[in-house]
Amino acid sequence: MSTQDLQWLLLRQQNSFLVKQHGLPRVFSREPGNIAAIHSYKYSGLINDKAVGVEAAPSGRGIVLTTKKSKIASNAVKGTRNVNIIVGGSRRAAGKVSNVVGKRGYRSDLVKDTVARASAILRSQRPGSRKQPRARTVRGGKKPVVVSTDA
Repeated sequence: MSTQDLQWLLLRQQNSFLVKQHGLPRVFSREPGNIAAIHSYKYSGLINDKAVGVEAAPSGRGIVLTTKKSKIASNAVKGTRNVNIIVGGSRRAAGKVSNVVGKRGYRSDLVKDTVARASAILRSQRPGSRKQPRARTVRGGKKPVVVSTDA
């Protein structure tokens, strides 16, 4: 088993989860357990023994909080993650997330990012939270222009 530092040196330049975009100086990541979706050693879910992931629940209500078991080898197939499904209000979910991640001593440096991700997911699940597109109108007293598709 190699150390986390050596694993990071091997995987930081190329892996299948990297997302590079033209015009942006930052490199993003889609790896599981990367709470901020930023390609860095601190947030990496592949490298760190303790990684946290927050996703929307499959039912469409609530969140799924996934934590990596640090005492199990990273190549073990079964039982490498703990999964908590949190359903309820946003304040209750934020409290549970901060308890699991921070107060129990798991990864206290990721509490703020984890709570922000959980609240963003819960906000997106609220009914009526999406804005309806405005109807296009013509300004002033102009007449609407009708474009015909006849050739």
